[in-house]
Amino acid sequence: MNLTITANPGTAALALYDGARGAAAALAGLIRDPGVLSALCRDAPDVAGQLLTQLPHAGGELLNGLDLGTILVGGWQKSRQLRAAAVRSHLDGYRGRTERVLLAAHTITSSHHPYVEVYADERRVLTLTFSIDMTFTIGLLHAGVREGRLVSLHPGGDCEVTVGWGVEGYKITEKKVPIRVPAVTIPVGAGIPLAARPA
Repeated sequence: MNLTITANPGTAALALYDGARGAAAALAGLIRDPGVLSALCRDAPDVAGQLLTQLPHAGGELLNGLDLGTILVGGWQKSRQLRAAAVRSHLDGYRGRTERVLLAAHTITSSHHPYVEVYADERRVLTLTFSIDMTFTIGLLHAGVREGRLVSLHPGGDCEVTVGWGVEGYKITEKKVPIRVPAVTIPVGAGIPLAARPA
């Protein structure tokens, strides 16, 4: 099953910039600093010129590949309250009913460390690791749980995400952005699995 929760902005690159192109421009600005470029290429100084032209695009695509909705879903799948409701939903008296679970204001954190590998003549000469740290601050939320799945969301408060992005210990940027979520019940299709039916 493919499930999508659409947050606006939808990706980490859109939260920080106007997409992968804006992210690439920001990264290019950082590595144009001769000291930064020299440090990144310390183990392979002869690839500095190529790195300057190719790394920004690769880094921007990594940032653009992080879908905020998917990260939110992953956080809610770990919620003790939602999982407890999902377990209850398999018991007699709960089957087939949707239980509304109130989640007070909460945060979901997510850290990612994607990397790019740099090759020269088919030999890997560098591995550069990025850091992407996100903290979602989510206001009051009602969630519907039925048959072990999260089946609906009803936001009742403000939501925002703070995204920090860096490469090899150099900070590229950090920004706090509101997430626009409609103040209506959002059905989530067949639902997000929270707890399997007991065997």
